[in-house]
Amino acid sequence: MLKLRIITALVLGPLIIWSVLTFSHRAIAIELAGILCLGAWEWARLAGIKKQPGRIGFAIFMGAVFTAVSLLLHDDKSYLLPALYLAGLFWLFALFMVIYFNRTTITGLNNPSKMIITGTLVFGVGVLTGSFISITALHQNAQYGAIYILALLIMIWVADSAAYFSGKAFGKSKLAVNVSPGKSWEGVIGGLIGTVVVAYLFALYLNIESTYILKFIMIALITICFSIVGDLTESLFKRRAGIKDSSQILPGHGGIMDRIDSLTAAAPIFILGLIVFGVQ
Repeated sequence: MLKLRIITALVLGPLIIWSVLTFSHRAIAIELAGILCLGAWEWARLAGIKKQPGRIGFAIFMGAVFTAVSLLLHDDKSYLLPALYLAGLFWLFALFMVIYFNRTTITGLNNPSKMIITGTLVFGVGVLTGSFISITALHQNAQYGAIYILALLIMIWVADSAAYFSGKAFGKSKLAVNVSPGKSWEGVIGGLIGTVVVAYLFALYLNIESTYILKFIMIALITICFSIVGDLTESLFKRRAGIKDSSQILPGHGGIMDRIDSLTAAAPIFILGLIVFGVQ
């Protein structure tokens, strides 16, 4: 499984990096919308929609949402900052939700009620829309742009890898045993150490002013903390749905949501931090 996981990453990783650095703003928006629509299809499964027409319908609906958001923000950038603050509040709510459910035993729901299905779908709209707004806005931003998306992706990848290996080697204290039993506080610490190193190197590469380097590292640490929240949030919904992976689209990795769960929470926090703290 690890070998297949590595092969998939080696194929997809360079393609993602190439598209981020070379695609136009419109092409990035289209590519991202396509990826997130697949994520929406998977999220409908987490919500308890068992039939394909319902899952496809939710994916089409999210495609329409992404289109509307693109048109709105293209015409009027004043909506961006309020949208980012709203996304930040959304992920704070997700954090409290994870803490609450970690205190209980989460059981799978074979036949969720219409209220639960609807609530989960609405929550999914927030997860997917926030990440779409954040990543497209970061790519279009004249001050930051594609290289900052690359920095965000690499920080997440390094943090995930460092957390995995440090957790395997030293993990004893469970982070959220009822939500994601495999994660440990030792893994979190390893991930944060890796984040500090990568953030500092990127700060030097990006020629960030010396007075802003510490702020950039702090933003990176907060971002990775919320990336963990994103991971735990999807784990919570998967556990409630009684499934291990959101789908099997990516060999060795599971589904799209299994790969972007961290990014969905990290992206809005990252660009919001850059704007609020004025990092340049």
